[in-house]
Amino acid sequence: MTSTAPVPRRSLIFWTATGLIAIDTVLFTMVVPALPEFADRFGFGESVAALIFATFPLGQLLAALAAAGLVERIGRRPVMMVAAAMLAVATLAFSLATGTELLALARFAQGVAAGLVWTAGIAAISDSFPIDELGFRIGLAETAGGALGLLGPVIGGALVDAFGTDTTFALAAVLPALGLIPVLFMPETRRGPADAPALLPALRRLAAEPKARVAFASLGGVAAVLALVEPLLPLDLDDRLGLSSLAIGLVFGAGLLAYFALVPVAGRWSDRRGRRLPLILGGILIAAGLPFMALGTAVTVALAFAVVGAGMAALGTPSGPLMVEAVDDAGMAGRYGLSAAMLTVVFALGYALGPLLGAAASAVMSFQATVILAAAATLALTAWVARALPR
Repeated sequence: MTSTAPVPRRSLIFWTATGLIAIDTVLFTMVVPALPEFADRFGFGESVAALIFATFPLGQLLAALAAAGLVERIGRRPVMMVAAAMLAVATLAFSLATGTELLALARFAQGVAAGLVWTAGIAAISDSFPIDELGFRIGLAETAGGALGLLGPVIGGALVDAFGTDTTFALAAVLPALGLIPVLFMPETRRGPADAPALLPALRRLAAEPKARVAFASLGGVAAVLALVEPLLPLDLDDRLGLSSLAIGLVFGAGLLAYFALVPVAGRWSDRRGRRLPLILGGILIAAGLPFMALGTAVTVALAFAVVGAGMAALGTPSGPLMVEAVDDAGMAGRYGLSAAMLTVVFALGYALGPLLGAAASAVMSFQATVILAAAATLALTAWVARALPR
């Protein structure tokens, strides 16, 4: 069973962790509008830009695996302190970069910081709230962080236009420095002994639990769908409908708004009524909406994306509490650094796999055929989840 802290401390822990997640997401997305400026300055093209961005999930994966043991040995609070400091250093590195190698290193450092932020933050939240509130709490943390992250490109673009990249990222480095202040006042939430089990044996014990396997599959599926749509849908909207950048952004906004708005709702639903039904309904909604993202007008696509976004919320949100329950069932109660790290790792893997599958599919078939194939795969995943997680 998860531990609970007194209500004032729980609020401080929750909002400190959520604040760091939000800062991480804002800084992650601020790089996007600055990329053309960096490309012009250092003379690189799309392939190099893709390689620079690919260093982020690599750093995130490595950090999450390391953090699984760190948060158990030294605690959640020290790891959050290191994460905030690394976010500040990584952001400042963008303002000091003199070439593509340093840009890639800065992006890699951002990924490392993100792996630490999410693992320690979600672990602290898991420590502090009972299991029948975790769906809502983890979902709310993700929503608050993700929603604020939508402001990153807007803020970053405005600052880059006004002051240039060097000043923009020097100013942005103040954010994680400020985020470090509440961490200093946050109580440590780790309850268990510091002698954490070795990672590989712990992972084998966790993987033997059906709830963990369902959490892996559902969250990985959501990440893969999102990562599949992100690079392919804008190209289809441009080629098929001739939409402007603003119109494409509004279509994406509809899907992301539905997702972020419904994540805490789906979390509360799964806390009150069980995890199985939201998972099944989420998979069905994704499968139903995906084919229509390649058909009709921009309004039709936006509505379809909103349906997919709602499905991603319902399919992905129960994975957090399911992973915590799996840790408890595996006899490792209190080792919620492991559950938080696995959530980060699984999402990063799915987010890396989606574009690869999309690139392979788009090379041999149309976007419409690709999303239909993705819908069929989602239905198959949903059927497996329904069997793997008993009623």
